[in-house]
Amino acid sequence: MKMKSVGTLVKHPIAFVLIVLILIFALLLSSKAANAANMPTIKQILEVVDGNTLKVSTIEDDTFIVRLKGVDAPELGQEFGQESLNYLKKLVADKNILVEYSGKDRWGNRLVYVTTKNGKSINEMMIKEGFGWVDRFFVSQENLMELQKVAQTKNSGLWVKDEPMAPWVYDRIQIRENSEGR
Repeated sequence: MKMKSVGTLVKHPIAFVLIVLILIFALLLSSKAANAANMPTIKQILEVVDGNTLKVSTIEDDTFIVRLKGVDAPELGQEFGQESLNYLKKLVADKNILVEYSGKDRWGNRLVYVTTKNGKSINEMMIKEGFGWVDRFFVSQENLMELQKVAQTKNSGLWVKDEPMAPWVYDRIQIRENSEGR
């Protein structure tokens, strides 16, 4: 098969753009795989910190914090914060869970998908049962948005309230109150 020269591709801008996009996509996939491969293997969950955060240990006995990708749960000082924490504790109590790394968020937190041995997504269950919001930085995850709509329609969990306060709003209020010296 004869390769086309770059000059020929430039004459066909659509082909050129498609090739560039394919190369970028391939680089992103290999980068994600490399990051996941560099992450240590989780041995056990040591603690449920809140409704979307876990403290874990590795087979090398290191400990660190991971966050459920796509889930933003109420803060502990916030209404439904304790209920969200308790529900996540219940979901991860079964020791047969799998943790899959999915990169880092904009703050450098390690993001994970957590599934039960039989393949049920704990991230999805937190949203579906109304113990968290879809993280606003991951709203492109249509399946999570649909699960949140289901929870809202059924008035599940925090959606028993007409307009529960989102954690990012709660955080801003706390920052403002603390900066005003209250």
